[in-house]
Amino acid sequence: MNLGQSSTERPDASAVTVEEVMSKNIISIKASNSVQEAAVLLAKNEISALPVVDENAKLLGVLSDDDLIIEGARLHIPTVFGLLGDVGAWPPSVLRFERELKAAFARSVGDAMSKKVISCAPSESVEVAATLMHDHKIRMLPVVKDGTVVGVITRSDILKFLFVAPQD
Repeated sequence: MNLGQSSTERPDASAVTVEEVMSKNIISIKASNSVQEAAVLLAKNEISALPVVDENAKLLGVLSDDDLIIEGARLHIPTVFGLLGDVGAWPPSVLRFERELKAAFARSVGDAMSKKVISCAPSESVEVAATLMHDHKIRMLPVVKDGTVVGVITRSDILKFLFVAPQD
């Protein structure tokens, strides 16, 4: 398989599986780890998200740098109560506000992670993975087989597949 093409010839993303493009070197974290440990892991590895797994590599959630930035910013408590006390100032997205409020007080990865996880199977096409990332505005998809994380695919992986010629 040729994983990169010239600018005039692009690979067919519908004919290549996620397994052929995904990263199998999984960097993950446990729900019991601290958000500080997660931040160090993200920064050290220059990645934007981590699958959160149990001791058997079963997917529990995803922790993104966005989750930690929210946690690091800490909402101003008088502002929060002002918003809660004044119905006219209620934020347009109540669910997002509740998530940000919860994340602002998170101490563990389990508290800050997203539990509604979008994932894909290794047998799905790169086209499906790219569409999921685009539609859900995410940068990384855990690749899951029988509930276990077997890899991750990122926007960078897809860009390399589409535009970067393989190194011989």
